[in-house]
Amino acid sequence: MEPWANESSSTARNALERLAHLVAQMRRGDERALEELYDTTVGKLFAVAKAILRHEHDAEEVVCSTYAFAWANAGRYDPERASVLGWLTMLCRSRALDLLRQRRAEGATSGTMDLGQIPDEGHAPDDLLSLIQEQTLAHAALSALAPQRRRLVSLAFLQGLSHPEIARATGLPLGTVKSHIRRALNELRDRLEAL
Repeated sequence: MEPWANESSSTARNALERLAHLVAQMRRGDERALEELYDTTVGKLFAVAKAILRHEHDAEEVVCSTYAFAWANAGRYDPERASVLGWLTMLCRSRALDLLRQRRAEGATSGTMDLGQIPDEGHAPDDLLSLIQEQTLAHAALSALAPQRRRLVSLAFLQGLSHPEIARATGLPLGTVKSHIRRALNELRDRLEAL
């Protein structure tokens, strides 16, 4: 193995340990730990929320809600179940999907939206380039998945279906769905960390 590979994995491990330490400090009421956790992870959480909601204001609302929950529930974080970033991402994704379902339900009852109500989200060229690069990396990682796993991930994360809903839609056993999605997420994480 190349020496730089160890440094990269060591750096990643140190970053994960630092995040876990910050959550432990948050349990003791350390607001500076929350600030550092926010500064370190907000970009990733915002990208998750924005990808699901496609609306900057809603994404900001979800991200704020995620950190408020993490602050209030830092004692419930279990490092055996997920990394801190995984925990925060799951919290953010759940809130974003809840808001998306709520917005869809409201839209179904209120009719169509007037074009004047759609926000004009002006983005700087650097913002667009960054977004395109992130989407390209994510697309490459998703494309490398087996077709069945890619479909299951799409149903879960892009269409917001629960595992039982996916099992019904695909005819696969629930355990198989969960297993494939878990493995797909591990593959995606490994591929994205390697980039």
